[in-house]
Amino acid sequence: MDVSAAASASDIAQLRHDRREMRRELARVRWWRQLVQARRELSIASIAQPGTVESVGIDATWEALAADAPTSRELSDAVWPQGDAPSVASLEELDSLEKRLATYESRVAHNLDAVTAAMVAAMGAAQRTVGTAKERDHA
Repeated sequence: MDVSAAASASDIAQLRHDRREMRRELARVRWWRQLVQARRELSIASIAQPGTVESVGIDATWEALAADAPTSRELSDAVWPQGDAPSVASLEELDSLEKRLATYESRVAHNLDAVTAAMVAAMGAAQRTVGTAKERDHA
C-alpha cells in the first residue's frame, strides 16, 4: 500500500468516525425534541383541567451553548420540572426550547450530510487511486 492509499484510508476512517458521531448527536437531539413536545402536550392537558389557574414560571436563567443549543440541564428541567404547575409561561418556554432544538437539529443534520458527502468523495478517490495503481501494475 502506498502512502497516498494509507492517507486515504486514514481520512476515510476519520470521516466514518465523524459521521457516526453526527448520527449519534442527531439521534440525541431528536430524542430530546420528542420529550419536549410530549412535556408540552402534558402541560397543555394540565392547564386545560378545570380549577388549575395557577401560573408558576420555570426558572428563566438558562445556560446556553455558544450556538444557542439547549444544555442537557435545561432540557431536563423543562421535561421533568420539579413540582412547578404548568402555565402559559412554561408553554412559551417549551415552545422556545423546541425552536432552538429544531434549529440545532437542522445544523447537526446539515453537518451529517456534509460529512457523509466528504466520506463518499474520499472513498471514491481512494477507489480510483487503487484502480489506477492496479492498471499500472498490470501494464
